[in-house]
Amino acid sequence: MKRIGILLIIGAITMIAFYFVYQMSINKKVEEEVNNYIEETSIEEKINIENGDDVVEENKTEQKEINYTAIIEIPKINLKRGVVDSTKNFSSINYAISIDKNSNYPNENGNFILYAHSGNSNIAYFRNLNKVNKNDSIYIYYSGVKYEYKITNKYTIEKTGTANVISSKDKKYLTLITCSQEQKNKQIILVGNLTNEKEY
Repeated sequence: MKRIGILLIIGAITMIAFYFVYQMSINKKVEEEVNNYIEETSIEEKINIENGDDVVEENKTEQKEINYTAIIEIPKINLKRGVVDSTKNFSSINYAISIDKNSNYPNENGNFILYAHSGNSNIAYFRNLNKVNKNDSIYIYYSGVKYEYKITNKYTIEKTGTANVISSKDKKYLTLITCSQEQKNKQIILVGNLTNEKEY
């Protein structure tokens, strides 16, 4: 009987160790993908290319096929992940942080709207979003530019499948949406204003 107990403990420890190693390998892979995106989309110095007798200025960027549309970084909760678009054949919410189909991208005036799961699952990328507060910074890396947003508003709404968000033709906003873990049938909304943008 004592041997069975010891074997069960050893088995449990082995499974826990395997889970942590597996999680570490996934996190390492995601970190590599994020770094690859940033490296591959960075804007390099302009170079001169000779075209017959004329000299033409051209941006030198090598574009490889990338799964991510952009990268989000939230230092307050130690989050740096890729974000992707949903399509009619691909529900990105089940794999990554998703871009709402009504979004304007960071290089356009309007609202860049992102949503993800909260909770305890492997795809709960916004599980700690409730810890982000007003005046915290959030960064979006998109097409060679790093956009900095400051959180200006944080509130909850009923979980109905829709949310009213800011629409603007002359300013840039960021909106993050996830389910509240503290309040059942509620969603957390964070709104940020663009404060800075620079090439990386």
